[in-house]
Amino acid sequence: MSTLIKEERHKFPALADREPDDLVQDFFVQKIEQVTVMLVTQATSDASVGKLLRRSIRHWLIDEARKTGTGPLRRSLEKILGGEAVFEQVPAGQAGAGRWRLAGTDAAPFGDDLDGLVQAARKVRDVRPPRWTSDTRRPPVADRRSITAVLTAVLEAAGGSLETAQLVFVFSRRFAAALDPIEVALNDVTQLGDVPSEEATGEDLVIAADSELDAACAAAEIVGRLSDNEKSTVPIWDDANAVRERLGAGRTQAYAAMDRAKKKVLDLAGTGPDAEQIVREVIKLCR
Repeated sequence: MSTLIKEERHKFPALADREPDDLVQDFFVQKIEQVTVMLVTQATSDASVGKLLRRSIRHWLIDEARKTGTGPLRRSLEKILGGEAVFEQVPAGQAGAGRWRLAGTDAAPFGDDLDGLVQAARKVRDVRPPRWTSDTRRPPVADRRSITAVLTAVLEAAGGSLETAQLVFVFSRRFAAALDPIEVALNDVTQLGDVPSEEATGEDLVIAADSELDAACAAAEIVGRLSDNEKSTVPIWDDANAVRERLGAGRTQAYAAMDRAKKKVLDLAGTGPDAEQIVREVIKLCR
């Protein structure tokens, strides 16, 4: 098992700083009972034991890699919570001191299941990806206006105050694709859309060109978050036979790959007015 963990670890750059032996120990502590039950009930041969075990390890490593993104996410949320007048921190001496709530409210601390808040976060429309140029730091999950809108919706749905950790949990579920641990460097981002003709003039053209550039930059960032298989799938994600042939996969695996790639791209593209254009640019780049 330790050999499998060390082999799979190399696929996740976000875990490069974690010692292999520490990962092995953490996996045993967190998952050994669950994995043992799974193997006893599902494995039918030595070969299936290996496949099931490797799949369990890979899924666990993905979860561990995703955690590396929650630190920046927490800092982004705290910066916006503390910088927007619509939010306030519950003062000392009141129930839920230190939690966050909508300014001017005094409801009790939220104590229900967080799944309802995740659904409230997903209902917010016009969520836009951020403008981002750094190739060394993880971008925010969305632009500031979008994050503020989602925070507001979540706190309204809660009807009370929330801890920062609860908000981080909700955002990590709503923007799971943005925290995906697989990051592939995009070596050539010069294909950022068509450049308008020099003869074209007018305010409309300037606005259109700016919009195209924004969409193209957002698309380049999204492509940089896709694995090789996902990039191969995107241009043909509506053709199961083509995906099967390209990935050398079975029918079930092909459909799963199509759904995963489409969901990830649509999630990262946001729900703003440029979302459809961003998706088209992603498809163009993946070709």
